[in-house]
Amino acid sequence: MGNCIIFKNQRLLNNGKAATHAIVIGVGEYLYLTGGSGGKVTKLDGGLQQLSSPPESAVAFAEWLLEKFNNPEKPLATLSLLVSRKGGPLKFNHQKLPGAVTLEPATIDYVKDAIREWYDFGDRNEKNLLLFFYCGHGVSRGLEELALLMSDYGEDDRMPMEGAIDFAALHRGMNQCRAIQQCYFIDACRKISDIAARTTATGNPIIQDNLNRPYSSPRNDAVFYSTLGGEAAYGRKNKPSYYTEELIKGLNGLGSNNRNAEGKWRVSTGDLNTAIHRGLFLRGDKISEPMTHQVYFEFHELKKDPLALAIVFCDPRTDHELATLSCRQKNKKIDSRAPAKDDWEVIIPYGHYDFIAQIQRRKGRKPNQLIWPPYKEIKIEVAP
Repeated sequence: MGNCIIFKNQRLLNNGKAATHAIVIGVGEYLYLTGGSGGKVTKLDGGLQQLSSPPESAVAFAEWLLEKFNNPEKPLATLSLLVSRKGGPLKFNHQKLPGAVTLEPATIDYVKDAIREWYDFGDRNEKNLLLFFYCGHGVSRGLEELALLMSDYGEDDRMPMEGAIDFAALHRGMNQCRAIQQCYFIDACRKISDIAARTTATGNPIIQDNLNRPYSSPRNDAVFYSTLGGEAAYGRKNKPSYYTEELIKGLNGLGSNNRNAEGKWRVSTGDLNTAIHRGLFLRGDKISEPMTHQVYFEFHELKKDPLALAIVFCDPRTDHELATLSCRQKNKKIDSRAPAKDDWEVIIPYGHYDFIAQIQRRKGRKPNQLIWPPYKEIKIEVAP
């Protein structure tokens, strides 16, 4: 199979010190679903369609890793990126790469080899950090089972699940890897589907599990799902999904804290979960509730103070449609909003601000409010 690694820091690999290894998978074209280029449509399609959001989501997350990821104790050493999309192979270019790379497709054989290579890199040092990102179709046979469908799902109708990953089995198998810190981001539906519920086949486990972890060190892992078990996830046409956008916002600071003695702003699994939940909640009732299984640990350090979300509203909220809202810092206006129906959501740098609501000559004020991640609600009463 081809080489799916698009970024490699050979010096880090040679010195054997702790490092971060990442694999990113985005499946947009399904060869054997309606509209695919595989030459036939599988009989077990489950009503699934082609997707345009996963390639965009995978590229966005890969770019974030190359541009923003920062772990001084575990720098990024390898990044594998596999993408299947309509229109043929995707060329990926970035300033940290020597040139444009034609990405390997996210078929089961390429993905299987890439995951096992990722496992082997993680197995070199118990202090390694492993990051896994998948965006594409997911189907479930129950609330705890999840098959991640690769681009060639359904190639053979006698065994369509040969083109899928049994994520629960893969996750169990990764307990055999020496790396003690592992994060999984699964941006996929978890709806119960006939194509999963009517068979005992659950996909390829990739890594065989074992009841005993072969190392004395415990595995600290976190699994971030874009939706609850049994629910659908939401992508967008030719754009990163809502979940991926909120994930990246969280990683960029909304999921950070500076509670440590050094005062460094670091992203933890717990704070990231809070930031993603809040971000998706603010997008409206149609967006699914995310879900997480996690052990708390920090894995990313910001290079500067973070941005934070302020949610500003009047009391009563009916004043929204009359009030001009603004925030100021040291008597300087930072941002403002004209009268509108909804709460004002403004992302601003961490710090202290004065918030003002103005209705003609009437004014309400909340001074010296500390805005820090993930969010702060500001309620303003306008004087009669």
